[in-house]
Amino acid sequence: MVPSTAELLKARKRGDRSALARVADRMGPARLAAAIAGGDARVADAAMAAAPQARTGVLLVGVIADQLWGPDGRARAAAEALAGLLNGDRPSALEQWEVPPDEIARACRGLRELAARTAAPLETRLQAIDANLAAAPTCGVPREAAGWARDGAPEIRRAAVLLAAAGGDRAAVLRQAMGDADGRVSGAAVAADCRVEPRSTGGKEIAPDPQAVAAARTMARAPTTAPADAVEMLDCLAATGAPSDRALLESVRRGPASPLRDRAVELVSPKHDKGTD
Repeated sequence: MVPSTAELLKARKRGDRSALARVADRMGPARLAAAIAGGDARVADAAMAAAPQARTGVLLVGVIADQLWGPDGRARAAAEALAGLLNGDRPSALEQWEVPPDEIARACRGLRELAARTAAPLETRLQAIDANLAAAPTCGVPREAAGWARDGAPEIRRAAVLLAAAGGDRAAVLRQAMGDADGRVSGAAVAADCRVEPRSTGGKEIAPDPQAVAAARTMARAPTTAPADAVEMLDCLAATGAPSDRALLESVRRGPASPLRDRAVELVSPKHDKGTD
């Protein structure tokens, strides 16, 4: 038996991803597409939330992309859904289900245009920028991200810095953002430069920017620094091998329980030890 949209709404209300996946798979892509394009906003929102969980969810990329030009609430839901469908978690899904390239291109273009829509509410633009970052494995990083990193709203600048850090303008954007007057933006830039994964290519680790290292020494333990940023900043201190930076890591390791302390414990463990004991 084909489930009703009431089951879809119930699963959405509970936030039950497993139930959303089961209902979506039983409904099938055609009925989900009709629900997404229909006039009931609640049903459309639930159907878009279910799409990334469904086995054939990628078949809905085109109809979801069309919602990016709709009202703000629907556009945000569409951006969130596309982030889950284009994030590369299932690398062969788009090819396996033969999703038309023009639908993928339309989705990528729509996410860029939604992020650039200065008249849109802040929440909508932030959702779009986050979706662009999630969809980067499929869409790439928009060149416009460097411009968004100079936006008047610090929330937009922070999100854009994190997006641009995954693209070709990474170095220039991060260097500029480290001097941002808003600590949320500068902290994001320092954390992004310190993060070890983007600096590791071909098995070789590239040293972080000296400006980022200097900032990390003061910002990592500052109470105003976002906890997630502070954790990433510790990678800068571990990369230098300087006795003073090692001492700072040791001090954090001996501090109260927190994600920051957990990361310090990892960084001063034997596998990270540079032989300075």
